[in-house]
Amino acid sequence: MKIAILSHFGSFQDGYALHIGWLARAKLLEYFNQDFDFLVDSRCPSDIYPHIQKVLVPPATNDFKEKVNFYTEQYKTLLKDYDAILTPDLIYQKGGNFLAWNQAIRNAAPTLKGHWYHWIHSSWTNPPKNPKYPDSLRYSLPPKSTIVYMNKSEKAGVAKQYNCSLDDIGCVYNPKDFREFNDFHPLAWDITKQLKFYEKNAIQILPLCSTRMDSKGIDSTIDIFAALKKKGLKVALIFANANASRVQTEILVKKTSIISKGLIENEDFIFTSDLNENRPLPRKAVADIYKLANIFVFASWSEVSPNVELEAKISGNLLVLSNRLPSLSEFGGPSAIYFDSSFRTPGIQSGQTGDLQTVSYNPSPEQYFNVLVDKIIPRIPDRSDLWEFSYERIWKEQFKPLLYGD
Repeated sequence: MKIAILSHFGSFQDGYALHIGWLARAKLLEYFNQDFDFLVDSRCPSDIYPHIQKVLVPPATNDFKEKVNFYTEQYKTLLKDYDAILTPDLIYQKGGNFLAWNQAIRNAAPTLKGHWYHWIHSSWTNPPKNPKYPDSLRYSLPPKSTIVYMNKSEKAGVAKQYNCSLDDIGCVYNPKDFREFNDFHPLAWDITKQLKFYEKNAIQILPLCSTRMDSKGIDSTIDIFAALKKKGLKVALIFANANASRVQTEILVKKTSIISKGLIENEDFIFTSDLNENRPLPRKAVADIYKLANIFVFASWSEVSPNVELEAKISGNLLVLSNRLPSLSEFGGPSAIYFDSSFRTPGIQSGQTGDLQTVSYNPSPEQYFNVLVDKIIPRIPDRSDLWEFSYERIWKEQFKPLLYGD
């Protein structure tokens, strides 16, 4: 499907809801690899709109009929190859050239193959009795058209305004994607999309040095996420691993171990070094993912002031920590969940007798972690509200069915 956004925008104003909303819709279409063009006024100085085409030339006349004829021919020429034509408020408003655009749409629509979807951004209006032309254009549905409103509760009023059926009215909420609103780093976007964050119940990011995976307690984190998945949760575990180029073999071995426990690479877990040419994940991307994460499992063998734990705590993640290190409990506090794990004895140098204290789980590690996750699951924060107006939900539940059918 080839899509046109027929906007007539002459600028971008970052305080204007209409411009902000259509920039978000264009980004949504781009996110889902749709074939579209964003048509704006030829004099528009901004290039912010994705797939922008500065092709809408204004007429050199103020006469209404002449403007209608001019725009009619322009639409017939510019829109002949599009299957869907989206308009922002063009048939609702009446000032400036809006009524001329409205009539030109009616003239051109029967000759074009595309179906028209007219977004109405303002509240519906009771039609006056016997409105005069051309103001009367605002109270009837153009041919080959669907009205798109931004809530469901007022659809009956919109149908009354345009003297049409409820079947002629679609509903697509304004996309308010948490990632766009918070200006996420591109790599954070990629990770959330690849691991399908919007449908996950348990999400963690664990920043660590690749050369110290074991000493950062990565195996306990893996065991708990494997147990969460076995309990039916959808999980996403992101290892934001730095210094990866020197330990590629070790990382491969660790991936094999993770997979053997039931977690699927690029679906349930990911090493970010694979996305970033073995470079560290930028701090902005790390912070972004913390905002969407809801759990932080950490069983490091030795810590003084664990930055990753502090970052997880201020991001509202549920802390699930080793009970063997006083520093972890000092910063985790009474609200954290604690569990048994291996640790290094304070005061004994690495490699000397008594250094690493390992834990033997009775009757088995699998049973221990199964019991542990029964305590964890009820306390994992529900962050599904962050995805309520996301690109994924708006596209899947509203926008795509509107364009392609249910």
